[in-house]
Amino acid sequence: MSQYVAGIDLGGTNIAAILMDAAGQTRGWATWPTEAGSGPAGVIERIIALIKFIMDQNGITEQQLRGIGLGVPGLVNSREGKSVFSPNLPGWRDIPVAEMVGREIGVPLIIDNDVRMAAWGEKLLGAGRGWEDVICLTLGTGIGSGIFIKGKMFKGRDESAGEIGHVTVEKDGPRCSCGNYGCLEMYASGRGIVRQAREALERGSSSMLLELAGGNAGSITAATVCQAAVKGDRLARQVMEKTALYLGIALAGLANILNPQRIVLGGGVMGAGELLLEPVRRVVRERAMPLNREVEIVAAELGERAGAIGAAALARQEFILEEGRTKWTW
Repeated sequence: MSQYVAGIDLGGTNIAAILMDAAGQTRGWATWPTEAGSGPAGVIERIIALIKFIMDQNGITEQQLRGIGLGVPGLVNSREGKSVFSPNLPGWRDIPVAEMVGREIGVPLIIDNDVRMAAWGEKLLGAGRGWEDVICLTLGTGIGSGIFIKGKMFKGRDESAGEIGHVTVEKDGPRCSCGNYGCLEMYASGRGIVRQAREALERGSSSMLLELAGGNAGSITAATVCQAAVKGDRLARQVMEKTALYLGIALAGLANILNPQRIVLGGGVMGAGELLLEPVRRVVRERAMPLNREVEIVAAELGERAGAIGAAALARQEFILEEGRTKWTW
């Protein structure tokens, strides 16, 4: 009898679900609106219903489903199977998600932060596949990461390791939401790129950005800045160069500390492609120690499905292949 696992990526706007077989091939994919306003109980009901829906749509029986991987935004205690706090999901504090979902579906479950699940996706089936020492960064609205040492994810004492977005790269930089000043997130996240562009416009810099944003500076996004940079806009290129500089400084430090084989960059900011990647590589070559400066820095491969794929891939490792990639399952 064929065996399958489900991977769930819970977001503030949508819930994505994927089915994966024992060979690591995807069998089904579906997304539903999260309806976060319905509260934790309502969202969990939708997660359970989506799992059952995708199984039914693909002819997978309860006996064939071996386990579930679940990625949840915000702070997650994977040891206790809880969502500790999720800022984009109202009322989500100390919610025993793993127990609630697993009890209803009747299979074991593994839970972690959504960015770490995306990192697992790249590590097992994407740009990090085949490498043991890998750092995966997601450059989105904020910056998240997954750090792999000898093939295992490093989480630290309280599962809060990997906050690369809050490494200081400019001592007198703007204040970050974390309370620190000059964090990498203030420069290399989507929010940081937009901040830099808007501030430059406020200083009177000329740019096609306003035209691309329909004349409204409030509508400028990181994608707008990337688009303008590709078109040769001077201001947008300056923003992307500064972004690459600070990101390269942070990655050079990480390379010196962890000596990784490969660094994988994903998230919406990576829509800039080589426009961002090449200067980042140059900065790392200039600033890292000789043994670390040739670390491979590549773009992620799995795109927006990385979180669900990673959740399913990790569940496959745990519940079908039984390789024990993590300590805590429910």
